Amino acid sequence: MDNALRLLLLLRDRPSIRVSEASEELGIGPSTAHRLLAMFEHYGLVQKNPQAKTYSPGPTLVTLGLSVVRHDLRAQLSPILRSLVEQADETCSLLALEGSDSIFLDAVECDRPVRTTSRVGLVRPAHCTSGGKALLAELSTEEIMRRYPREELSGVTELSIGSRTQLLAELAKIREQGYAVADRENEPDIWAIARVVRGPDGSSLCALSLSCPVQRYTPEKEAELARLLSAAVADAQQLGR
Repeated sequence: MDNALRLLLLLRDRPSIRVSEASEELGIGPSTAHRLLAMFEHYGLVQKNPQAKTYSPGPTLVTLGLSVVRHDLRAQLSPILRSLVEQADETCSLLALEGSDSIFLDAVECDRPVRTTSRVGLVRPAHCTSGGKALLAELSTEEIMRRYPREELSGVTELSIGSRTQLLAELAKIREQGYAVADRENEPDIWAIARVVRGPDGSSLCALSLSCPVQRYTPEKEAELARLLSAAVADAQQLGR
């Protein structure tokens, strides 16, 4: 058990490891190191690269790490969400990106009788949500092509982005204006706006979104919510410094 835990810590600190390196670092024989890595591979903790003869973190290990990160994000950003709702009087959500999906991690609803309700736990195509699109805009064109290998995209509503070409154009617009909008693209009667929260190293961590029934949308409201999100994101990014 001790060697298994030490091996997990080694994988935390490096992108990949060889059997010989694990053997040397742990002070165990190569056959024992190989058995440990084979067990990790069986449970998805590592994945093997046969050509390079290396082992890198697998999907199970990545998922465990994301779970910890998401819990930490929710705890840290909860006051930011509540403050945004008080200022905007609209529902605020916290979203993360996983592959080509956006995941609603947390939400605070406003008190209006007609409002966007919480979507916590919901998974939606990233190109259909404001938070998902904001996070996709942080990626390179090459990475977008990898995550969306086909030109045709499946949507959620009639207004959802339906092609990769359209998505790339939308992401370029988001990068220019600094925020993303989903106008009835995830739900037929909901308008939403989102900005990305970055970590101390500048990498994107998650997105904050504000959403409202589409009948409350105006260009003036978009400008005001964009301003409130910008201030909230600045506050959120100070928490990790």
